[in-house]
Formats: sequence, structure tokens, C-alpha cells
Amino acid sequence: MSKVSLYPGPLHQMGQTLTKGKIKNKRKPKFDSKEEYFIKNGGILLEKQVALSRGHHKGDGQLKIFSSKDIEKATNNHNPDHFSATDGHYIFYRATIDDRDVAIKAPSEPEPKPELMDHSLTAASTVMVMNHANIIKLYGCCLETFIPIVVYEFPPCANLFDHFHSNVASNQRGITWIDRLRVATGTAYALSYMHTALPKPVVHRNVKSLSVFFDDSFRAILANFGYSVSITPGENTKGWPVKGTPGYLDPEYVETREVTDKCDVYSFGVLLLELLTRRPPCVMAENGIDLVSMFISMVEKNLMMEIIDSEVLLQASRDDIQRVAQLALKCVAKEGVRRPTMVEVVRELWLMQDQH
Repeated sequence: MSKVSLYPGPLHQMGQTLTKGKIKNKRKPKFDSKEEYFIKNGGILLEKQVALSRGHHKGDGQLKIFSSKDIEKATNNHNPDHFSATDGHYIFYRATIDDRDVAIKAPSEPEPKPELMDHSLTAASTVMVMNHANIIKLYGCCLETFIPIVVYEFPPCANLFDHFHSNVASNQRGITWIDRLRVATGTAYALSYMHTALPKPVVHRNVKSLSVFFDDSFRAILANFGYSVSITPGENTKGWPVKGTPGYLDPEYVETREVTDKCDVYSFGVLLLELLTRRPPCVMAENGIDLVSMFISMVEKNLMMEIIDSEVLLQASRDDIQRVAQLALKCVAKEGVRRPTMVEVVRELWLMQDQH
């Protein structure tokens, strides 16, 4: 099984896995009061869950609570042989609990960091209240540590970023045009669910290829909910700290700091462009290049086909490419009010899939 990245960290570490040599001197976290952490984290988790669901719980209601000893047993006392990946802030272990493959997300450093505690509890509470085929399943968590340890289902395949841009790609079969449409549709469907099916809309704020996994049939599985927030329509959300990944961030959101569902629409539009071009927006952003601006420039020069991935050119019709490109450009419109909703995006992608 290939080692994959579940959550992105610093851009220079994207797609990298943890090696034994790099971590053998890490200190194992020590916790002074397991009971105190359990009560505090449990209270915060419940508070976040209630705020998201307003009492209307849509998850499966089955959340396993693991002790720190359970986690040590599952990872063979944090044995490096169980490492799956790292993102700079967390280590991911592949383990088996109750005869199922799971991904255990544990802090990589012993120092207690409140922002990581909030990130873990936000991710857990968000997934807890949702029940959707295109959203990763939460299996349980350990609340006995300052930074909670979260246990997810183990994604069957690499995330889209690794499949497209890292060494993992050499061990995976290629993504056909139909598969790309399927991944895009499933991701859009998950976002439309988050925006419309819950008592309060939930904005993901970190939509990107590293957050999208898929199974053997290319059913998309959306993950990475640590930056998610619930919003009340009409409520002023300006002034919140900007969260997300450069290259995918909505410029209007960066400027106004106002969180709306259209932040996700913009990021999804960038993801569509990535599926069309096979160019990594986050890596390009590191070098001061914006994929959206580059794509628009090529369209204006009537050179769009020159930036399209060669595999797409071989497999997709010109009409299909133009339809997806037009949809992506609508999603990345400068003003959020001019962007479609994710429900409208899903409808358009479904129509395209039905024609194949």
C-alpha cells in the first residue's frame, strides 16, 4: 500500500512521507492529566457538534471513544512501521482496530498547541454531524491528550494531489477523463450537501486536491475539515482569520475576510482547473504563479487548449473541455455573487456525466 498524505501542512512538505531516520529522535508526548483533557476536550467537542447540528444530527451516531492505551496498542506503541504520512503538525498511522483499516491522526510534537487542539476537534465535530457517501467517515477519537487523536476510515486510494503530482502517481493507474468528471462531481456533491443539507451551512475553507480522496471506482471522498466553519445566512462573518491554502484561496475572502459558501465555490473552480491542466496550484503559488490568472490569460489569447493536460486532449471532446472550462471560470469569478452555487455546479456536472 502506498503511503499517502491525508492532510496538507507546509507547502514544501506536500506529498512527503515520514521516514524513520527523520523521526527517531522525536520525544513521545507526555500528558499529566488524562481525565482533565478528556473532560475539557469532550465538552468542546460536544459544544462544536451542537453548534453545527442544532440538535438535528445527521451522522450515524456511532463514535467510539478510545483511551490513550488503545491508540498505543493499535500503533504498536507509535511504531514507525505504522507511519502512513506526515504533514508537519500531525503523524498519520495506518492501523487496524476492530478488524477495520483506520488512519490515526496524532500530533507530531509533544508541545501543547491550542490551535491544533481546535483543528482536531473542529474536524471531528464536523464529520460527526454529517452522513454522506462522498465525505470521509469518522470512526472515533481519543480525548485523553491535550491535542485529541482522531481516528478515520482509511482512504482506499491516494488523494488527488498525490495521484497527479507525486511519486505515488507512478504506482497508480491514470485518471481518465470520465474518472476526472466522476471525482469532480462527487466532490461538488459533498460540498453542496455541506452548504444546504445541514441546519446551518458549513463552509469547508480548504477545498483542494490534497483534501480529495477516492476509491477504486473514483468515488470522491472529501476530507480535511479542520478549517470548516458553520455560518448563519445574513450574519456578519467579517474579520475571521483567513484559513486555507495559497493557490486555492478565494481572493475576495482574503480581502474582506467574510466567510460564505462562495469561498468553497472558488476553491472548487481552481480544483476543476487542476483536473483540466494537471498543474498544482499550491506549488505554483509558492513560485508566485496563479493558476487562475494563467488560465484566464490563455483563454483571452485563444490558447486555452495549449494549457490542457495532454491526456485530457486525447480522451475528451473539445466541447466537453470547453464546458468544464466555462464552469470553472464561473466558479472563480472575482465577485462571489456572480459565482454559481454548488447545487448548480452539481447539476451541470451530472448532465455532462449522463452524456457519457
